[in-house]
Amino acid sequence: MVKHLSRISQGGTVFLDTNILHFYLRGPEDLRKDCTLFLERIDEKGITGFTSSLVLDELMYKILLKKIEEKYRRNPLDVIQKSFEEIGVQSIEVRKALNIILGIEGLNILSVTRAHIEESVDFMQKYSVLPRDAIHLSVMKSIECTDLASADSDFDRVLTINRWTPLRQGELERIQGINRCA
Repeated sequence: MVKHLSRISQGGTVFLDTNILHFYLRGPEDLRKDCTLFLERIDEKGITGFTSSLVLDELMYKILLKKIEEKYRRNPLDVIQKSFEEIGVQSIEVRKALNIILGIEGLNILSVTRAHIEESVDFMQKYSVLPRDAIHLSVMKSIECTDLASADSDFDRVLTINRWTPLRQGELERIQGINRCA
């Protein structure tokens, strides 16, 4: 089931996918607003929020690539191959973004364990999801969480969870380029 992020009930528990945090930091104004309101509810502990170290790794990588792409106006991976120093230069921006996310009081960050990795292959097979998404599902299962905040419609194949999205009907095409990197 897919519903808008604003409809998550007080007292609920939800796992946050990378794109929610990315929209909060860098999305179009309307998506940033919806994600901000949602994350404020987590910060105020009206909703219990969970994410994982893997989500934060992905967020840091996306921010790094976007900052390099904005600076050089070309494929960030090509830039990095020629100048690894650019990673250090842009790490300042990555740290700023990460500190904003880590400052959200009610956001719990979970570790990814060997058991999650092992179980993720079963989720890949069962739901035809990519490895990283399968790991998210395994982490969610380990905390008995069935609510996921994500703009990723691939999770809609997982009928045992509820997906909450900041996107309104028909918005996916508009944001396609925002959520992808290189």
